Amino acid sequence: RVLVPLCGKSPDLYWLSQQGLEVTGVELSEIAARAFFEESGIDFEVGEFHGQTRYSGLDHAITIVVGDYFQFADKPFDALYDRASLIALPLQRRPQYIRHTRSLLRPKAQMLLVTLEYDQSLGHGPPFSVQAEEIRQYWPDARRVHVRDDIDDCPPKFRQAGVAEFLEVTWLSV
Repeated sequence: RVLVPLCGKSPDLYWLSQQGLEVTGVELSEIAARAFFEESGIDFEVGEFHGQTRYSGLDHAITIVVGDYFQFADKPFDALYDRASLIALPLQRRPQYIRHTRSLLRPKAQMLLVTLEYDQSLGHGPPFSVQAEEIRQYWPDARRVHVRDDIDDCPPKFRQAGVAEFLEVTWLSV
């Protein structure tokens, strides 16, 4: 079971399910949840899950729970896939996000995390820069497995502000 916080309508949900994983995304926008299933061509049903709306694929192991992530509760997940959650939150909200996320994971859960690193004195998020030192505070056993300069595909506001390097960093914890 894989948890995907603040999932939006990411095609990663479909890819993860194609790898044989049971995927649960949590998203604030009902429009995004419905759009994911409609745009992916996945038949779905809508129900309730602990007072929140739940979209479930009929032939795919994909669920999107619509509501406040910080109110979301479920049985523990085996893995976390965070491609755009941590970087969407300002610094003061990140510790709360980490505490809540940890509460949803089994001990020794695997984690795949994608962050951004850039000179935040020049450009301001979201998406926010999250430096390696901060990641190591949250996930001491995490290691960098890939770094790519994404300056050509970053939001234009960063290049316009003078940001010259916009690193996409992938972290793994197993």
